[in-house]
Amino acid sequence: MKLDPPDTREVDYIQTRKNVANWFDTEYSKYQRLANIPVISSVRLSLAPKGTASANSVEDMNVNRANAKRVLEFVEAVINSLGDYKPFLEARYIKKLQAWQIEERLGFGHSQTQTRIRKACALFAQTMDSTAGTQLTAYKD
Repeated sequence: MKLDPPDTREVDYIQTRKNVANWFDTEYSKYQRLANIPVISSVRLSLAPKGTASANSVEDMNVNRANAKRVLEFVEAVINSLGDYKPFLEARYIKKLQAWQIEERLGFGHSQTQTRIRKACALFAQTMDSTAGTQLTAYKD
């Protein structure tokens, strides 16, 4: 098995952080909502007109729910792989804490916290890009 050579381009930490923040605000929150849909066993729910192919069956909803849970488990595993940077990403994007709250809880100054959040975002983005096929990492021209 041949591995791709490491990417030697310089990471654009500012844009990568924006990409990660946007991903958590849109994709991650979508998966959270889907995963929290209660299991339905016999009721047919649909906003589509009767008889259309786009009507959601109970089975489709339950499959979507299960898939969303798997995605969230995968993302949790990626976050857990960040080592010392895990608490920074988790605090900022999972717990939605403000910078001053993260500084207070983790015991770092403002600039150290911001640097660690940027690095956590870059590591998360690179891991997601290589394992899940996302394109979160931005590079400088």
